[in-house]
Amino acid sequence: MAVPDPQWGERPKAYVTVKDATKELKPDGILEWAKSSGAISKFMVPREIEVVEELPKTNTGKIRKNLLRQWAAHSGPRSRL
Repeated sequence: MAVPDPQWGERPKAYVTVKDATKELKPDGILEWAKSSGAISKFMVPREIEVVEELPKTNTGKIRKNLLRQWAAHSGPRSRL
């Protein structure tokens, strides 16, 4: 998802969930993987990565992007691992 950036207008931010709750996921590890991965362009690598227990979804199972934008804008309450 995109968040406001003073220089570029907007920049990417990633919200990540962990499939296996017994594993600990560190944002720095994900960031290093994204930077070294040839599948992701450098301008698309997020500067911020936030690990959450669950992404907000609608009744039909779609991700509520508007709520993610609110989280990013207000650094609002979210459940962290």
